Amino acid sequence: MDSLSRRKVAALYPAHLASLLPRRGIPGCDVIASDDLAAIAAAQPAVLGALYLPEERPTDLPPLYALGPALWQDPPAALVGRADQGQRQVAARALETLLGILGPGPLPPSPRGLRLKTLQSALGGGGVAIAGGGKVGRAVYTLAHQGKLRARLISDHKSAIANPVPWSRASDLFKGARAVLWASDRPLTPMLSHLPPEAVLVVLSALSSEERQGLLATLDGRAATALVLYRPLALPTHPGLVVLSDSPRRQALAMAQFLRHLQRHPG
Repeated sequence: MDSLSRRKVAALYPAHLASLLPRRGIPGCDVIASDDLAAIAAAQPAVLGALYLPEERPTDLPPLYALGPALWQDPPAALVGRADQGQRQVAARALETLLGILGPGPLPPSPRGLRLKTLQSALGGGGVAIAGGGKVGRAVYTLAHQGKLRARLISDHKSAIANPVPWSRASDLFKGARAVLWASDRPLTPMLSHLPPEAVLVVLSALSSEERQGLLATLDGRAATALVLYRPLALPTHPGLVVLSDSPRRQALAMAQFLRHLQRHPG
């Protein structure tokens, strides 16, 4: 019993993350998974690995390991780490989503080079504006640049890439873009009026409820809008709205980082 009492207890939310645990378990650590945050708090785990947290939650949650982009910004609890190495997967899905909207029919199971070449043709010579010079925005730009797409990155950070477009010129760049990939924490709704009706908008950031409602109110003014969700949300059905859930592959990579964290800090 003493050996069990000395084992570290970690928690996962939501419960479906338990399917990503190794069968052999974690040496020196017991992992519980639940959809009930109150029950997790009552178990007093040393750390909580979470993809997202609902708006109403207990105030006595343990330190947080943020597994998903919904918690990468403004963590609501003490933060012990975050699995933020999934930006390349998010970037690849952004370009594949754009191809699925602009290209002929479903995305073919072809090598990435061929998909990028098909996307280049689907854009019809139009450019792609990538808003945000963070890790996701830079990853999208790198993939687009490798695929020889006409892509410009909007960022005020000179270290993001060579010669980014400053935010003061963002509205001018949007007006001539065939697609806008939004990967910024800046307010989105003030920029929506600058998008031409034929433009496709792919939103990669986790939006606030106010920003999301502002976006949904403008769906009729664009050819298509794709919205990546990092937490379960009820959204209206609209012919111009493509809703993507968080990538299972990215979640698996995030969990792998969390498990390595538990192994490195067993006590």
